[in-house]
Amino acid sequence: MTKDVLPLCPVEGFHTVEILGSGGNGDVTKIANNETGEEFALKVLRRVQDDTYQRFQNEVKVVTKCGIEGVMPITASCLPVNPREIKPWYVMPLAQPFSVFIEGKSFSQIIEAFIPLAETLEQLHMQRIFHRDIKPDNFLYYLGRIYLTDFGLVKFPESGNLTPERRDVGAKFTMAPEMRRIAFKADGEPADVYSLAKSLWIALTKQPLGFDGQFIRGSALSLSNFEKDVYLAPLEDLLHKSTDNDPRQRPSIKAFKEELIQWLALNEDFSARNLTEWLEIQNTLFPMGSPTHAEWTRREDIINILSIIAGRKSLNHMFYPSGGGMDLKGVEQAGESGAISLLVGPQSAEILKPKKLCYESFGFDPEWNYFWLEADEIEPIDGVALSYNGFDQYLTELDRGEYTGPEAWEYSEYNYQPLPVTARRVNRYIKGAFVFFSKASRYNATSSTYDAWQNIGEVKFREKIERAAARFRR
Repeated sequence: MTKDVLPLCPVEGFHTVEILGSGGNGDVTKIANNETGEEFALKVLRRVQDDTYQRFQNEVKVVTKCGIEGVMPITASCLPVNPREIKPWYVMPLAQPFSVFIEGKSFSQIIEAFIPLAETLEQLHMQRIFHRDIKPDNFLYYLGRIYLTDFGLVKFPESGNLTPERRDVGAKFTMAPEMRRIAFKADGEPADVYSLAKSLWIALTKQPLGFDGQFIRGSALSLSNFEKDVYLAPLEDLLHKSTDNDPRQRPSIKAFKEELIQWLALNEDFSARNLTEWLEIQNTLFPMGSPTHAEWTRREDIINILSIIAGRKSLNHMFYPSGGGMDLKGVEQAGESGAISLLVGPQSAEILKPKKLCYESFGFDPEWNYFWLEADEIEPIDGVALSYNGFDQYLTELDRGEYTGPEAWEYSEYNYQPLPVTARRVNRYIKGAFVFFSKASRYNATSSTYDAWQNIGEVKFREKIERAAARFRR
């Protein structure tokens, strides 16, 4: 678009560079100083009515007088006596749109950016200033942080009530339910929290629109559908509380901010995060309280529980009956009848027929709680040697349940032909027990535990860990 078709700039000494956007009542353009070339953003009120002009004046008043960092400043304004003859306008620094800022940002980086944004909102609420139109489109990245802009629907003690009955207030996909039903008398504080929570979900998931109703963990809305490598439970609990239909059940903006800070600290501290996740798994399995012992024998139940353990990156460490250990990455049914595959790599698995899976707890610190997986005794594959300790055979699995010797994997061929795409390296366990501890546990940090302590037997092993748990009780 050439300069001669752009709207004239009403600010003396400036010219219009380009159109940045248009809303229901106003237009935003980029303007530049005629002499220095310095650029700014200009908002002009296009739709001038008594209520829209009053809101425009309120916006300028709040922004220029609140003195809060994180509120996008207004550097110049025009509030004429007769707005139908002279268009009202104000000027702001030029900033980066939030949608551009979050491109490629991780969950942790976005949470880190939202903390000062929540701090800004907290300070506004302390002055009884409620934004009431919080959405990602009203966030701008400026001077190394996120700023809040567009206070056109702001409510503060001197603003009066410009909202008629049966008129909703806010953006459709982030609007609190009370702002849709009774905006003229709704409390702006919990409404802002609701909208900020939905804005956070949009930012984290990179979805163009929000969702209807309350956030439900474990649903299609779950953050785990978009991110697997961070601990999400506290964050999802916060979103659930903050989008409650009852405004009284939502946290304050201060509590919202503090939970973001705690979540970020937890995810930066691997040990704390890991032990918290380990406890959460136990709370998921036993919501009424952790028993001292639980046992499962059905293969489907064993697969489901081990899949929960394997579902979070670097949560567990699996200790082998033959010695050593690996992180469990996944679990699935094996080709053999009644057997399961413990996945430890893209082309590597441990195969066994499970006899039982046990959970053991001691009521002290969850880091000592563990899972015991006992392999049923099965016959070895003929013609392939057992490992030196007699627990397993190293094999090449050509297809599910179809085995040959390890040389096929070592030489990448079978019967002088390349291995099929289904082939993988496996260890087939004919007996023994595996144990699973949290990655950050003292058990995992003790190098001698890789000598398969569990080989002393189920009962003696539990007694040994119970003594350790009591000795190191926090």
